[in-house]
Amino acid sequence: MSITLKPIDETNREAVLALSVRDDQPFVASNKRSLEQYEETEKEAPGVARPFAICADGRLVGFCMFAVDPEDDDEDDRYFLWRFMIDKKEQGKGYGQAALQEIIRYFRALGADRLLLSTEPENERGLHVYHKAGFREIGIIDGDEAVLRLWLKKKSKKEQDKVLWYGVNVKERLRIREKKGYGVSIALTGEELETYCAGSGRFGQDFPVNPDMLFQAGSVSKPMFALTLLRYVDKGIIDLDADISGVVSEFVKGPVTFSALLSHTAGFNLHGFPGYRADAPQLTLEDVLAGRGNTPKLCRIRPYGKQYSYSGGGITLAELAFTRITGSTLREAFQKEVAGPLGLTRTGYFQPLDEELAGNAAFGGRLAEKEDPAHGYHYYPEHAAAGLWTTPTELTKIGLALSKSWREGGLLKKETARRMLTPVMNNYGLCIHNFRGDIGYHDGWNEGFLTTWMFSLREDLCVAVMFNRSMEELDWKQSYIAIELFQMLEEELAEDVPKTGWKSFCGKYEQLIPDFRLDEVFMEDGDLYARIIGEDGAYTSRLYPIGKKTFGRKGGFAKIVFGKNCLTVDGITCKKL
Repeated sequence: MSITLKPIDETNREAVLALSVRDDQPFVASNKRSLEQYEETEKEAPGVARPFAICADGRLVGFCMFAVDPEDDDEDDRYFLWRFMIDKKEQGKGYGQAALQEIIRYFRALGADRLLLSTEPENERGLHVYHKAGFREIGIIDGDEAVLRLWLKKKSKKEQDKVLWYGVNVKERLRIREKKGYGVSIALTGEELETYCAGSGRFGQDFPVNPDMLFQAGSVSKPMFALTLLRYVDKGIIDLDADISGVVSEFVKGPVTFSALLSHTAGFNLHGFPGYRADAPQLTLEDVLAGRGNTPKLCRIRPYGKQYSYSGGGITLAELAFTRITGSTLREAFQKEVAGPLGLTRTGYFQPLDEELAGNAAFGGRLAEKEDPAHGYHYYPEHAAAGLWTTPTELTKIGLALSKSWREGGLLKKETARRMLTPVMNNYGLCIHNFRGDIGYHDGWNEGFLTTWMFSLREDLCVAVMFNRSMEELDWKQSYIAIELFQMLEEELAEDVPKTGWKSFCGKYEQLIPDFRLDEVFMEDGDLYARIIGEDGAYTSRLYPIGKKTFGRKGGFAKIVFGKNCLTVDGITCKKL
C-alpha cells in the first residue's frame, strides 16, 4: 500500500468535497467546512493551514489538514493535525493507520519534535486509531475536544510529561508526579470553555481526574450560599438589613442582620470547620452552633459592625436563619434558585455525598488511608460555610452568571449583584472579595481540598482551580496559578488595545500608596513595566493592558489608570515627578 498526500487544487477539490464519514461518526467536520476554514485562515495567516487529499495507490480515500506555525510562542501550538478523515467507503482497510504514518513522516521532515491533535472524548473509534499511532491525552480539553500529543523526537520522561497550559506548567508547580498521586482540575472561560486535568482524583489509586469529577469547594461554598439567599432578596422574601435575631434567638443577643453576617462584620467566632468522617453521625445546624460537634459554641468576640472578622460560624448562623425563614434546606434552595436556572448538574450541597455521585468524586488528600478507604473525604454539616461539591467547569458558569448580573442583571437583579460585590470592609462584600474593583474572588480550604475561583466584572472571563491536597505552600501556589491564567486570558481579550502613547506613561511617580510604592514606569522590548518598592526591596512587574489607559499588574491585583502626568491606583492619584 502506497499512501501519498496531495495538496488540494482544482483537480481534486470536488472529489474531496464528495467524501464523507459514516452517520455514526459525528465528530468530524465536513470537508466543505474544513476548506472554508482553510480559506479564512489563509487570509489571516498565509501558509499556516495546509489541506491535503489522502491517496492510496493513487486513489482518493480521505482528507487531512494541518496547522503549521513554527514561530508560535507555545511549542504545543506549532504543529497540529487539524482535520483527519477516511471516506466511509474506505474505512476498515487499514488506510487510517497508514495515512497517519505518512502524516507523521511529513511533520518529521519539517523538523517538528511533536504533533498535536484534538477530538471529542466520546470519539472512541477515533481515539483508538490515534492511541494506536502513539498519541496520548495531555489533560487539556479545548472547547469540547481532548488534546492529544505524539512526540516525534526522543525526549526524557520529564520532557514528555511536561505540559504548558497558557505557558504554565501546572503539574510541576503543584508537584503532581505520579498518576496515583494527587490531582488537579482547572476550567477557564473566555471566548470559550477550556479545561485542564492532571493526576489522580484519589491518592494511591489509578483514578485519572476528568472535567466532571466532583471536588469539595471549601469556603467557595459561602458565595454560593449568598447567591442563593440573594435570589430570595430579589423576590422580596428576605431583607438583608432587617434584624433577624428573633429568628435565631437561642444563639444571639442583640440585633443582627444577614448583611452583617455575610460580610463577616457581625463579630462572631469559628473561623472554619474541620469536618467529620464521612460515616459520622449527622449533625444539625443547631448542634454545630451549640458546640455539640468538634468546634466551640458560637459566640460574639468582636464589636458588632465595627471590623471585619472572618467567621464560618456567622455564616452557619445565617444558614439557620435562612432555612427557618424560607422553610427550605440550603440544598433544596440552591437546586431551585441557582443550579436549575443555570443548568448545573454537578453542583450542590451534597452533605453527606450521595452514593450515586461518589463514583466520580475526588478524595481529599490521604483521608482514605487515614480514615475511611471507601469515603476519602469529610462530611460537613455546615453546608453554607463549607459543604459545596462542584466542578471547575460549573464554577465558571456561576462566575459568568454573576458577572452578567453585575453588568446588566440576570440571575440576580443588577442592584442586588452590585450589593453583593461591593466591599463592606477589607475588600469583602457579601461572601465574596472584590479586588481591583472589577474582580470577584474567593478561595476555599477543606480537609484535603483547595479551591480558587475568580471572575471578571467587566467581561466574560472566569477561572476555577480545584486540587485534592491541602497544605499552605500549595495553597498559595494554586492561587497564583489561577491569577496567572486569569491575567493571561484578560490580556488576550484586550489584544486590540494600541500601544501608541505608552511612552508618555514612563517616568518616576510620587509614592503615596503605603502598600504599593510604585517608583518608576518604563518600557522595555515594547512592553510596559513598573519598578515597585516592597518591604524586601525593589522589584519589577510587567504591566498589561486591560483598556486604553488602564493596566493590570502581573502577579497582583493592582489596577493602574494613567492620566495626564499622573497615575491612579485604588483611588489614590500620584503625580509624575
